[in-house]
Amino acid sequence: MQKIATLFIAAISTLLLFSSFQPATPTLIGAWGYGPAGNRTVMICSGNVFSVATYDITGKKFSSSYGGTWQVTGNQLLQKIEWNSADSTAVGKTFTYPVSITNQQLTIDKQIWDQLDDGGPGELAGAWIITGTYNNDKVSKRASPFYPRRTMKVLSGKYFHWIAYHITNKQFINAGGGTYTTVNGKYTENIEFFTKTAESVGKSLLFDYSFVNGDWRHRGEKSTGGAMDECWTRRELLEN
Repeated sequence: MQKIATLFIAAISTLLLFSSFQPATPTLIGAWGYGPAGNRTVMICSGNVFSVATYDITGKKFSSSYGGTWQVTGNQLLQKIEWNSADSTAVGKTFTYPVSITNQQLTIDKQIWDQLDDGGPGELAGAWIITGTYNNDKVSKRASPFYPRRTMKVLSGKYFHWIAYHITNKQFINAGGGTYTTVNGKYTENIEFFTKTAESVGKSLLFDYSFVNGDWRHRGEKSTGGAMDECWTRRELLEN
């Protein structure tokens, strides 16, 4: 009996030792980047949503944007595309790549990304859909904010992208992004690319932000001028 118990303990110890050497599933949460300012690519992964944008900061030129949902299974990254400004035929397709993370570097296939943040410290990390506007402190919600047209913001701890696109006709509409901070109820966007007007690139925009019944109230002045008072809802609440 004692021999059986000893063998059982040895087997458990071996199993635990073996499992401790198994590679952990990579977590992509946060922002990742590669390339110089003249050809900068930033990917934001938040929850199960990702957004990638390539742009020229110094030249104030937008190159491309794509994204959708992601998941990692073992050492495989699966990306299901919801928009692609360069190739609308990719929308709806799922692409699979080998993935690994070592020393704050992310390798997807043979492409190496540097970690820009790990999801902090900003308070707005996540994927948000614009769902309404405020008028005299009363919100008016849109009837169909999630389908077929979406306007979404994807934020890590320091970086943000916003994208407008159409699900059914696979149309990419507009995009913008850069870095952000949240301090004492003030949300600041530092614009690095903007498809509507290059003149907005380089601007820092200060907004008030607060949470109302779980929604994000986003209030201030547009980069192109004019007041805005928007309501944004976490994407996962619209998907449930």
